[in-house]
Amino acid sequence: MMVIELKKQEFDSFAESHPHNNFQQNSYWAKFMEKDGWHPYFLGYKEKGKLVAATLLLSQDTKFFKKRYFYAPRGFLIDYQKEELVKVFTKEVIQFVKEKKGIYLKIDPYLSWHERDKNGELQKGGKDNSPIIKLLEEVGFIHVGDDFKRNMIQPRWLYAIDLRNKSFEMLEKEMGDKTRQIVHRNKREGIRSRFLKKKEIESFVSIMKETSEKYHTIEYTNHYYEDFIESFPEEAIKMVGVELHPKEALEEIERELQEQKQAYYNRAFQKEVVLHMNEKEFLEKEKQQEELIQSLEKRKEAYQLALQENGEEILLGGYFLICYGNEVIALHGGVFEEWKKLDASITLHYEMIQFAKENGYNLYNLYEISGDFRENSPMYGSYLFKKNFGGEVVELIGEFDYIIDSFLYSAMKHFFPTYYGIRTIIRKEKEE
Repeated sequence: MMVIELKKQEFDSFAESHPHNNFQQNSYWAKFMEKDGWHPYFLGYKEKGKLVAATLLLSQDTKFFKKRYFYAPRGFLIDYQKEELVKVFTKEVIQFVKEKKGIYLKIDPYLSWHERDKNGELQKGGKDNSPIIKLLEEVGFIHVGDDFKRNMIQPRWLYAIDLRNKSFEMLEKEMGDKTRQIVHRNKREGIRSRFLKKKEIESFVSIMKETSEKYHTIEYTNHYYEDFIESFPEEAIKMVGVELHPKEALEEIERELQEQKQAYYNRAFQKEVVLHMNEKEFLEKEKQQEELIQSLEKRKEAYQLALQENGEEILLGGYFLICYGNEVIALHGGVFEEWKKLDASITLHYEMIQFAKENGYNLYNLYEISGDFRENSPMYGSYLFKKNFGGEVVELIGEFDYIIDSFLYSAMKHFFPTYYGIRTIIRKEKEE
């Protein structure tokens, strides 16, 4: 049985129910990539009339030759444990690519390699999909994405939180102490998230512009987000903003200030009562309370100024989320630099983890990390931030190329067309 071209509806039905489903293997992603010059094919393979394997293939013409690149983003959708099926399907797909004048086919399956913990350490007795890598090499692919130092077209290292078999209360307990403290402080001080509307794209883009300049990531435009929203179902795309409501913050700070001032006053006049602690301890406690009062006074001034200059609702930052299949993917986002000290992004992810859990998703995917867990790594801070929410490191098996025209492959492999919409971390040359 040869591979056949499927109708979009049949392909989507198979893709959405497949164990390896992901937001780049469906007709929505195909529509999005068509806007950037890619041509989609929906291929399937049937046994006894039942669809058992499929993939979205994207192709793009080269500029100088009448040939094409082919790419199955996060594909194939297949049971990799069935060796014979993998061999037959690969053979048929390659034949299709040859007929379409392909130079080579690139795949990067949405499949983990080694099972790891939150520290990036191998899980004892954990899953190891090395045999699948060997199988893909046996059918003709070369493994080109097995090193975090290589600037692949898609991230190979992710950080995700498994939401299955846990209440939200259990998930919250697995977060870092400081993370929980910040969440509850922000809640008291009027910092919370909400879903943004399409007409607010410009505000969201302004967040991403500042973030891209600071972290050297791809800078996306209004059109990019508009195309995303137009390509996917409404419920699949969420632009999330996190806001400060300074009136609420001022009310909370004023309450806490009065409480601390009263406690300080009482302490001053009850020194004899509290001298069960020694003089040094008493003075240290007194100093800590003075510093806390000073800190609250400064916060009060800052919020009063914020209210005066920005009004009762202030957008602090935002994130672009994709809700597809079994997971919610926090694809990219950021916080305006002037509001960084409020740690508003912690509130945003906390509330979106809660959203994902309440809506029956299995995974909250904080997405890309570098895979370099050394403390001096340029992106180590991003990893630590995500680690504070619990979860674990996800190591994917990487990229594989099936070479059809070896001469053109050697000449063109470093010029694979820019694949927008995926990478969030673009490191400077000096950081590689």
